[in-house]
Amino acid sequence: MSKEEIDKGLLATVAREVIFENRLRNIVSADEEPRLAEDPFTKDMGVRNLMCIPVHDAKNEIIGACLMLNKQLRNFTELDLDRVQSFAVFCGLGIYNAAAYERKVKLMAKQTVALEVLSYHATAPEEEVQQIMARAIPEAEEVKLNTWEFDDLPLSDMETIQCTLRIFVDTGISSSFKIPFDVLCRWALSVKKNYRPVLYHNWRHAFNVVQTMFCIITVGGLKAYFTDLDILALLTACISHDLDHRGTNNAFQTKSNTALAQLYGTSVLEKHHFNHCVMILQSPGNNIFGALNAEEYRHAIKMVEHNIISTDLALYFK
Repeated sequence: MSKEEIDKGLLATVAREVIFENRLRNIVSADEEPRLAEDPFTKDMGVRNLMCIPVHDAKNEIIGACLMLNKQLRNFTELDLDRVQSFAVFCGLGIYNAAAYERKVKLMAKQTVALEVLSYHATAPEEEVQQIMARAIPEAEEVKLNTWEFDDLPLSDMETIQCTLRIFVDTGISSSFKIPFDVLCRWALSVKKNYRPVLYHNWRHAFNVVQTMFCIITVGGLKAYFTDLDILALLTACISHDLDHRGTNNAFQTKSNTALAQLYGTSVLEKHHFNHCVMILQSPGNNIFGALNAEEYRHAIKMVEHNIISTDLALYFK
């Protein structure tokens, strides 16, 4: 039989009626439904009676019909009806869950593509990476980087990147964790790129914070109390703690019911800064944590998260 013949046949017609009317059809014999004996398919198959019930999903919306054909002499019984109804419920839930899973897979794929696009645009251009790699990194003493009198105002943005590289070199972090120089340069440039040009919470603010931490660790003598892994996490958190800041506070985000507020609920901006930090680390060529083992990585990420979330003053004053 052709598809057109099937669509016009008794079985398809009954299924459409059941779906449209949302009710059970139990055709006992040709006397009740003459089309049963006239339909080519049911006639050839020797169908004596048929039962059709609507199939509902978890929202109780009709998504199809369950059609049962009987070639035996006896008619469908109440037990048959109960079994078919149970089977229809199972089918409805199965179809609903399968459709929900398919939607989830598509959303995850869309999210993955969006993250790939975001990562591409968030990563520093390769030309900048090559330029910064070609420059000599100034000694800390040349710019007073390791003093409390350090002033970043005379420096260009590229010079602040060079100073950032010097901080990672002089603390021994880049050598301790075998961070490739091109990865360190790309990561630092990417972090700078992902700060918006807002009045305060911008790249210069982040650089000032990491330079202050550098002084606390070295001049302040606190390096003896931290492991190299702690210092790596501290420096990463300092320079990343306001990534993609919008120039507003959490109260504004919450009262405006922004997308960020809906996503995070509490410590809105701080959670966004941390997630943005992780996104950059996971972007190709930016993972300065690449040489860490699984346990070290978990510790570092947990510490970075704790430090960034702790910059929420609402938590600080509790």
